[in-house]
Amino acid sequence: MRRAWMLGAVAVLLTGLAAPADAAERPWRTTEPPPRLWPESGLTGVTAPGPQDIWAAGFEGHACVDWSWPGFGAGTICSSNAIVRQWNGSSWQNRNPPGVWNLEPVDIDALPGNVWLSGAKGGGGYLAHWDGSRWSQIQLPEACESSHYIQVEAVDDGVWVSNGCLARWRNGTWTTYDTGVFVHAVYTVSDTELWAAGSVLGPFRPAIVRWDGDSWEVPDVPEGYTDLVTAGPGTVLLSGPGKDDLMLRTGGAWTAIPKPPSAHIGYRVGDDGSLWTGSDPTEPGAVFYRFDGETWQSTPMPAQTGTGSRNRGGFDLAPVSGTNGAMVAVGTAPGGGPLTMTNAS
Repeated sequence: MRRAWMLGAVAVLLTGLAAPADAAERPWRTTEPPPRLWPESGLTGVTAPGPQDIWAAGFEGHACVDWSWPGFGAGTICSSNAIVRQWNGSSWQNRNPPGVWNLEPVDIDALPGNVWLSGAKGGGGYLAHWDGSRWSQIQLPEACESSHYIQVEAVDDGVWVSNGCLARWRNGTWTTYDTGVFVHAVYTVSDTELWAAGSVLGPFRPAIVRWDGDSWEVPDVPEGYTDLVTAGPGTVLLSGPGKDDLMLRTGGAWTAIPKPPSAHIGYRVGDDGSLWTGSDPTEPGAVFYRFDGETWQSTPMPAQTGTGSRNRGGFDLAPVSGTNGAMVAVGTAPGGGPLTMTNAS
């Protein structure tokens, strides 16, 4: 994900995405979300390997039970079932993985025919893989078994998992890595280069590590820019405490750029190298921000997001590969229900 969170004809969702207009000219609009979900549903994650291959993850049947008991205090236990849907260019297809009952989706990421879903279930972590025709539930390596909120980064030969551990699945085998850093999330910059955001203790501070194709190392970064906020195709973006700007790396060179007015939803990198973020989507008048090379341009979000009656919501934003900068977003409607939106032409 990451790769850090609505209503028209489905056919309009991605028509013409193969040759879209310039991203600055494309207004956002709502589109038809996945149909026939149970009540108390919403979407929390999205990944888009192509304009006819968009995957959305979320929940349905969210329910809560009050277990209050005199003399023992009060409390509420909530659960829901996971849902995964694939847009194939004409309709949403049900792609639920095994074990969706009482599963909380955490992250979803994909390349064509290589989709990975992580989740939390029964006090432990969950991982499943779609190989282009079917799902397989994958046993996490021992180092990751206690990590409930695994982040996934799909790569050509498998997947990287992080957040409590750092491991790589390749040719059916796990390899774990000890970088000395608690890695929160991994981002692909090229076929042989990945960057990871993390932290260390003693005292606590943010940390960054880089995969050079063979090993993890501490990279050289501009002084004082200690936080990796996102990375993507040929792009790395850093921030730092007390810094009034961000540091952008493209083509191996670092350039200072202004901060956006808000980055509530985190940063994303489009497949054309564009930078995206946005304000709080649950607030009226929320906007997306896109960096045009000099300033951050705003465009209205076409719908406000929210939560269902049991206070469960979600939001995610992702680039659509092969579209020269188109983006797609998913969320949960105020009052519940799935939302989808795009700036595709």
